[in-house]
Amino acid sequence: MKIGLLGGCFNPVHNGHLRLALEAGEGLGLDRVELVPAGVPPHKSGEGMLPFALRAELCEAAIAGLDLLSVNRLEGERGGPSYTVDTLTTLSVERPGDEFTFILGSEDLLALPGWHRGLVIPGLVNIAVAGRRAGGLEAVRGFVARTWPGAVALDQTSWHLPEGTSLTWVPAGRLDISASDIRTRWLVGQAIRGLTPVAVEQLLAERADEVKSIWGV
Repeated sequence: MKIGLLGGCFNPVHNGHLRLALEAGEGLGLDRVELVPAGVPPHKSGEGMLPFALRAELCEAAIAGLDLLSVNRLEGERGGPSYTVDTLTTLSVERPGDEFTFILGSEDLLALPGWHRGLVIPGLVNIAVAGRRAGGLEAVRGFVARTWPGAVALDQTSWHLPEGTSLTWVPAGRLDISASDIRTRWLVGQAIRGLTPVAVEQLLAERADEVKSIWGV
């Protein structure tokens, strides 16, 4: 199967995450896109971070009825920092019959050399770079030319990388929604309707005491 992977803290998951997953999945003709909540995000402190189990439960509530999407809890099953390269290595070994595509924004692609073994990632899986066309595509073209001089352009928006994988630009309307803004609004009692699915809003209300004790830190 052709599987897309979209990682993140999902603290909480919101409509921007869902639109990115859906547009990338549909644009690339993927069989499924899996949301992969970070177990222990290496780039963020644990302060203000909901427990993994609750973040994963919020993701599962958010995707209810969306057949293209599912939730992968792999990173919550192991200890230590949740490095993307380790997750992708594990998935490639455990599921050799699947063809994986790692979905990220154009800003994240440009930052990839600074990730833990970041440039190993394109050798493990295909890459889908989602973003607005204005300026973003040109930045990606320049990055590919600098980073992989041997890459072969398949068309105006995709390349065959020397590692044998592909990198594809996927035009996607990125919603200007941030998890930090949702947290701030929720804590002061402002409406978050339209920013995150109603099922997520309801689950946050059900777990309000726990959520407030963490987000209110």
